[in-house]
Amino acid sequence: MHSIDEGEGLGTKENIEYIKQELSNEEKFLESVIKLEKFYKKYKKPLIAILAVLMFIVVGYMGYSWKKELDLQASNQAFEKLLANPEDKEALQTLKSTNPKLYRLYLYHRAMQTKDTKIFERLAASEDPILSDLAKYHLAVLKKDQKALQQYGMQKDTLLKEMALLDEGYLSMKRGQIAQARGELSNVPKESPAYPYALLLKHYGVKAAK
Repeated sequence: MHSIDEGEGLGTKENIEYIKQELSNEEKFLESVIKLEKFYKKYKKPLIAILAVLMFIVVGYMGYSWKKELDLQASNQAFEKLLANPEDKEALQTLKSTNPKLYRLYLYHRAMQTKDTKIFERLAASEDPILSDLAKYHLAVLKKDQKALQQYGMQKDTLLKEMALLDEGYLSMKRGQIAQARGELSNVPKESPAYPYALLLKHYGVKAAK
């Protein structure tokens, strides 16, 4: 009987300790809630402002992504319409407003087809460095502007530098300036794809001089 009483006593002690531990945990939890409530009351307005800003950013990003996707679809449809019918002014305006880069690319495509110097002039003045570079070259060729070709060919990083040198020599040759044409064609580097054509023109020039 004595051993059973001891076991019961130990069980009671363990229960009391468990209850004390639970009460202690509840007190700590209540303290945390009270502290959190005080913190919220103290910083309520700044927290609401931060939350509002975050929500505004998230909504704004979602709206931007949605509009961007719609613009992409509209610009692709407009581009396809213009390829089928270049006179579609509504499609041209849609392309311009929804996708300026694709709009400029279409203008370049159209200018290459029609040899329209006005379009090339617009592209030459555009903010797109690649299309601006190409437009300046084609504009000089269409206008047979030897000075513009020379200036273009003298620039270091132009995309069609060797072609400009070739065209410059060709124009000099057409004017009967054979010696000058030879000098200009000699500026075309041997590793350039334009070099074989430069050799042909130099040979043609020698024949013309005889």
